[in-house]
Amino acid sequence: MLKNQLKIAFRNLFKFKTYSIINIFGLAIGVAACILILLYVNDELSYDKYNIKSEQIYRVRIRAIVQGRELNMPLSPAPLGAAFVRDYPEVIQYTRLRSYSNMLIRYKNNVFNETKFYWADSTLFDVFTMPFILGDPKTALNQPHTVVLTASTAKKYFGNENPLNKIMNFEDGTPYTVTGVIKDCPSNSHFHYDIFASMASIEDGKSNFWVNNNFYTYIVLKNGASVSDLQAKFPALVRKYAGPQIYQGLGITFDEWQNRGNAYEYFLQPLTSIHLHSSLENEIEPNSNIRYVYIFSIIAAFILLIACINFMNLATARSSTRLKEIGVRKVLGSTRPQLIKQFLTESVLLTVIAIIIAVILVEIFLPSFGNLSGKHLHTAYFNNLFAVPALLITVLIVGLIAGSYPAFFLSSFQPTKVFKGKSNGNNGGRLRSGLVVFQFSISIILFIGTFVIYNQIKYIQDADLGFKKENVLIIQRAWSLGTHTGTFKEELLRNPGIISVSNTNGLPGQPFSNNLFKLENSPVSKQYIMATFSTDADFAKTMGIELVKGRYFSRNNPADSSSVLLNESAVRFFGLKDPLGKRIIYLGPNLKNTVIGVVKDFNFSSLHEKIAPLIIYPKRGLTAFLPVRISSKDINGTISLLNKEWKKFVPDKPFEYFFLDEDLAKLYRSELKTGEIISSFSVLAIFIACLGLFGLAAFTAERRTKEIGIRKALGATVPGVIFLLSKEFTKWVLIANIIAWPVAYYFMNDWLKDFAYRINIPMWSFVISGCLALTIAWLTIGANAIKAARANPVESLRYE
Repeated sequence: MLKNQLKIAFRNLFKFKTYSIINIFGLAIGVAACILILLYVNDELSYDKYNIKSEQIYRVRIRAIVQGRELNMPLSPAPLGAAFVRDYPEVIQYTRLRSYSNMLIRYKNNVFNETKFYWADSTLFDVFTMPFILGDPKTALNQPHTVVLTASTAKKYFGNENPLNKIMNFEDGTPYTVTGVIKDCPSNSHFHYDIFASMASIEDGKSNFWVNNNFYTYIVLKNGASVSDLQAKFPALVRKYAGPQIYQGLGITFDEWQNRGNAYEYFLQPLTSIHLHSSLENEIEPNSNIRYVYIFSIIAAFILLIACINFMNLATARSSTRLKEIGVRKVLGSTRPQLIKQFLTESVLLTVIAIIIAVILVEIFLPSFGNLSGKHLHTAYFNNLFAVPALLITVLIVGLIAGSYPAFFLSSFQPTKVFKGKSNGNNGGRLRSGLVVFQFSISIILFIGTFVIYNQIKYIQDADLGFKKENVLIIQRAWSLGTHTGTFKEELLRNPGIISVSNTNGLPGQPFSNNLFKLENSPVSKQYIMATFSTDADFAKTMGIELVKGRYFSRNNPADSSSVLLNESAVRFFGLKDPLGKRIIYLGPNLKNTVIGVVKDFNFSSLHEKIAPLIIYPKRGLTAFLPVRISSKDINGTISLLNKEWKKFVPDKPFEYFFLDEDLAKLYRSELKTGEIISSFSVLAIFIACLGLFGLAAFTAERRTKEIGIRKALGATVPGVIFLLSKEFTKWVLIANIIAWPVAYYFMNDWLKDFAYRINIPMWSFVISGCLALTIAWLTIGANAIKAARANPVESLRYE
């Protein structure tokens, strides 16, 4: 019986080649797209779960409010971890990391700038799963001046030598001994590392200062420990340890300080939630967003749904042409269960073929999708418990649902009614209309989403940030010049390709320090958290920052060493009408500085955040960056010149640079990738929908062959016939627009809430998306409509 059903199924497959190809490839493309997206989603959901203790590990974050300015950071003070273990039996282990993203390390002639470098406690390997290749994890970071390398980093420095006990020299000349080699960092980690150096090597790690937050602290809880109960104890810990230091600095008790609207609180973040649920200031690395996981999961479901709808639409359309076959089979003795099995067998067979092709397509396009998403994805179907069952379930669900209409509805007709032509009701047509409307609604929503995302990204890229980001080259490691910085700048400015050079420890897009300040003669309790950085007299000219009032620093005025500039937000925060001449006190070192100017607000952080209050100091000591504004002519030649001049002054250290606009673009890499992925799958969704529309248009034209012939014989024109065949599909697409527009507006408006500076959703994005969908539908229908309209009416009337 099964052999006979398969034989008939293959016979029908080859008899209706066009429908079969559209059906199979439409579903295959949809399933392949769904698999690719789900691989991406699965990777996003897997972050940090490779750690054996992942469910017990938490990161400490801080929330502080000082005079109305709120800070949310994953940083904590140096003594916090030890206090947790000492005071709370629920905490069984802790470790700390301190990021240092610019460490120059030398071994013989190999010199590299390490950007994934961390100071770490010796307990690091008790908390995180970092398998050792060489060395002992229990002792590797116990002693000062010891380092542990990843396998690829060890290979980079030592080649095939055994790296254990080798001496590496850090930038300041301090020798460090290699005590271990670990496996490379997994890609699905919320922080990526190449080198860990012992925390015992730096004095900051021994600090007992509770209101200075520079460390990423991770703790391990006992199995079954209640996080909420533990967090309920944190206020007492803050009062016990930070309270006395606040009193010492401000002269008021912690309770008094808190009653004035201030706050200082600790919270715990589950390790496995950091990548998708944390977007705090000073994250180790930019994280993703759970919202994108939801968006991509919905897109995957929608694309698969569109493909399945095509499959069902064409299956029901084609099955209605087999009514006479059903009648003949029943007359010859076929029972209804036999007909049901036949139709379901054919549907499942098509689905199996489509799934096999889909798997092949995934393997072909996986590298390209990996490049698009920025991930190293792999399928490993048989290593995933859910992969193969999911494919089998897809086969069964799609095959059975697609075959259900012909199997259960058409098989119920009586042969006498079939031969009289009374059995072809309108149910199938209404079903197909509804499904096509649904398909195009989804496609239009995706189109609108693509337009809105790209317009927001363009707005970000073109927004007036308050400075000129183009043609600014940033030389890193400016401290390497030492006392020769001024001479180096003078040498550079002799070249006509170099317009201006500055020296600074702060740049837009880079983390800024936050410190406490107050106005002179105001009570200590009236303190404010302000972002700060120091720079020289040429910073405003080099960066194109506008001065609102007063003046900028002058290299010819020694008094400027105790002066500061405020941005407009800082002026408003202090409540100053005339800030010039006012004195600002930097609490802690108790430094007094006179305000000599106000700069226009500029976006020194991401456009996700509002512009914060900022205080700019004159350059003190060595700084990190040399911004160089260069001419747009012969950029490569200018870079070569900079490299040559650098080698004259610092021959033993590499010349490293980046362009400011490219670095700022990294702040929005997640949104840009999202836009690219959504746009790619939007095109794919509309393509799949149009495949089905093409099949339905061909089916409609075929079913109305005699009608078209009669109309032409009675004088109908070719344009009239084309309009006749197109108007029904046009109506479907117009209804899809009515459904899609409000849905798209709701979701895109919600997405834009992540940005402090955002576009208003443009009406034209809805109109263009609708027109685009309609145009594509017309083009899809047009080929069949024109062919049917131009057919000879004589041939049409001979049809069948």
